[in-house]
Amino acid sequence: MIGILVDENNELQVSVQRDKQGLITQGLVLGNIDYQRCKFIIIAQKGEFKQVPTLGLGIDIYLKKPIAAHEKQRFITELKSELSSDGVKAQIRIEGNDISKFRIDV
Repeated sequence: MIGILVDENNELQVSVQRDKQGLITQGLVLGNIDYQRCKFIIIAQKGEFKQVPTLGLGIDIYLKKPIAAHEKQRFITELKSELSSDGVKAQIRIEGNDISKFRIDV
C-alpha cells in the first residue's frame, strides 16, 4: 500500500520540491507503508486509533511479564488477528520463548 512515509523517529519524511517561482509543489515522501502499518498496530494500545478503536496489540504489555508456552501462542494468535483486521496477511515466528524476537513475514 502506498502512503506517507515516516522516519525511524516516526516523524513525517519531507522532501520539499519547488517550481520555477519558488512555490512548493511536493513535500511529503510517499512509498510502501506496509512495514509502518504493522509497526504501528503492534505498538498501539486499543483505543489509540480513533477511527478504529478496537485495533492495536499493545506489545509493551506482553514484554513486561514472563512468558509461558500458552502465552507465546496467544501472542501469535492475537498479533495475526490484529494485522488481518487491517488487511495484512502474515506469518509470525518467535525465537524460543523470547517474544521480543519475533519475525513477521507478509
